[in-house]
Amino acid sequence: MSAPGLQGLRPWIVQRISAAFIAVFILYFTICIAQFEVFDFDHWQQWLALPFNNMAMALFIVAVLWHAWIGVRDVILDYVHPVVLRMFLFTLVMSVLVGSGLWGLRALFNLHVA
Repeated sequence: MSAPGLQGLRPWIVQRISAAFIAVFILYFTICIAQFEVFDFDHWQQWLALPFNNMAMALFIVAVLWHAWIGVRDVILDYVHPVVLRMFLFTLVMSVLVGSGLWGLRALFNLHVA
């Protein structure tokens, strides 16, 4: 059971940590691609073939989706008052985010589904 008054602290901390990771990753990615004269698909594949870059990109996808969920969830909680509409929007947003995450990770790890 969480302590009263800490209910908003956990999402706030997650927002800050995910935002910091997203910012650091974008800076790292920008520095990496700045080293190439042309950053084409072959360079993209070579860059993602490195395990560190591949895992960092996977964490980036998760961080962006988690960050988006907390932000959209808070907006829905603040501005949508009918409970049924709120639950519908939560379900819709979560479905889109989970689908996007699965699609992104599938593309990242090049998983082939028959």
